[in-house]
Amino acid sequence: AEHNDEESMWFTFRGAVYDMTFFINGHPGGTPRLLMAAGQDLEPYWEVYRQHLRGHVVDWMEKYRIGNLPPAEAKQASKGMEFGDMFETDPERHPDLLSCTQKPFCGEPRIELLTRDYFTPNELFYVRNHLAVPEIDPDEYVLIVKGKGIKKHKFTLNDLKTMFPKHEVVTTLQCAGNRREDLHSSDHGIFIAPHWVVGAISTAKWGGPKIRDVLKHCGIDVDGMALGTKTYEKIKHVQFEGYDTDETGLCYGGSIPVEKAVDPWGDAILAYEMNDQELPRDHGYPVRAIAPGHAGARQCKWLHRIILSDTESQKSWQQKSYRGFAPDISFERHLASWPPPRLDQAPIVQLMPVQSLVCNPPQNSILGAKGSTEITLKGVAWSGGGKKIERVDISIDGGKTWTAAELYKPIEQGWNRHWAWTQFYKTIELPEEMKEKLRKGETVELDICSKAMNSDLNVQPERMEPYWNARGVCINHWYHVHTTLDPNMEKDAIKRDARVPREFGNTPTGGKFVDHWDMHGWSADPEHKNNVRSLENDG
Repeated sequence: AEHNDEESMWFTFRGAVYDMTFFINGHPGGTPRLLMAAGQDLEPYWEVYRQHLRGHVVDWMEKYRIGNLPPAEAKQASKGMEFGDMFETDPERHPDLLSCTQKPFCGEPRIELLTRDYFTPNELFYVRNHLAVPEIDPDEYVLIVKGKGIKKHKFTLNDLKTMFPKHEVVTTLQCAGNRREDLHSSDHGIFIAPHWVVGAISTAKWGGPKIRDVLKHCGIDVDGMALGTKTYEKIKHVQFEGYDTDETGLCYGGSIPVEKAVDPWGDAILAYEMNDQELPRDHGYPVRAIAPGHAGARQCKWLHRIILSDTESQKSWQQKSYRGFAPDISFERHLASWPPPRLDQAPIVQLMPVQSLVCNPPQNSILGAKGSTEITLKGVAWSGGGKKIERVDISIDGGKTWTAAELYKPIEQGWNRHWAWTQFYKTIELPEEMKEKLRKGETVELDICSKAMNSDLNVQPERMEPYWNARGVCINHWYHVHTTLDPNMEKDAIKRDARVPREFGNTPTGGKFVDHWDMHGWSADPEHKNNVRSLENDG
């Protein structure tokens, strides 16, 4: 093949020829994958990574179309090409874990289930995989710790279980891109997957040795570092690398500041247990990093290497994928020809802002209201960095009026160590005008939303426009739930509103997708409509 290197990078797709040379550093997943497919037809690759078929990606590529193959040549372009499916050995998932992307698998629980338990059951805990799930023999597992100024150490799984005390911590994990679909529209697109809808947030109890204990064993004066009496000029960051790799052999990675790792109150651990059970494969078996209060992307699964360094991880998932850009920065005009001019204005996501979601009643539900004078709401709230949820205000009229909800947190966590979410609930008396409509046999439309306030008195913003960002990260504007009260249905009865098209088991704010969901591209393309996977998890 020609045009398959960094100097000239062309692709074909269904007869069209595209010159994407300028894009060599712009792909959020990194350059190696682009070069893997360069000079070839994209069909076999996108048969696996079908999220590319969601419309806006191909529409954007059309700007760089330089010609067409002759019809006979176009038919042969992808024939004879084989691209192995590295996801064939992925584990089975629970049907209520809704897949935003199939490959790699990214699944979110139906949010009405988030308030059923305080600890999210392992099988319903959201899954964010960047690559295929590796198969790791626990007897052959090795964790390598190395870095500038220290001797390399290797630990087996048994070493981690027997050489160090087990520390347990309850923490909420949220993907940095949770609610990404809220920021996506045809004229303001988000060009990174997955487009989480709303449910990439869950809570569990994790168990394993503290990272600081392991580093201390390796010769690092973690107590001196924490107290400020010892400084290592070449140790500023703790990089994590996983056993999971892409087709080119590139492994996943990220990093956290070393201060988090050595903080005796930071609760950063190497987890081999989740909710008192062996760590599931989808969640990093046999060992993963847990850095409470940080974005999920920083808490590397299938942990293979810990690298102490004076720089942050240089992996694309650290340097490109999770940055908070200004609202006037777009993928098309700025990020596709990476790097953009002002990376100093786009911080890498570590901690996350205050968040709350009304989970019950479910989005687009019709509630029986015969004789009803009140409605009960339930939800979850959380703030990154260990900040406490001090109050959650709820509204049934779209934010015109508010009242404080009751808070529920069955565990004790200390100052700036509120790693786990707070659940909230409230039974609200309906306003007189709503009661009157119900008495007349008329339905009542509710616009339910919440706003949480943390211990820094930070409150969720009403709208997304002031903080819209091209990577779709740290999304926390009010989440609106559309619900109807029907006086002709028995009290406590519930059904789904058939007037609203059902595109997915969860729904963006307001109850509707702004742009066609099409299973995040999995069912968007006519050639793949009948694929069995396009019918899975459709709600």
